[in-house]
Amino acid sequence: MKNYRQVHIIAKDRGFKYEPVPNTPEFHDEKEALDYWRYNQNSIKDANFYDDPIVIIRREVNNVLAKEL
Repeated sequence: MKNYRQVHIIAKDRGFKYEPVPNTPEFHDEKEALDYWRYNQNSIKDANFYDDPIVIIRREVNNVLAKEL
């Protein structure tokens, strides 16, 4: 049994890695993430002390069932 899902995450672009913004949920599509950003952009920008670029990334998660116990 294989399980696959895509999530969108609001993250800070640190140049060599993406760090999710604390206290933000995972979103099922990009529109939900953009709506959340519009309503909460001031608080997210205030918590960004180093002025890192804020991006929305799509993460794909695959789960494969190895053994049912």
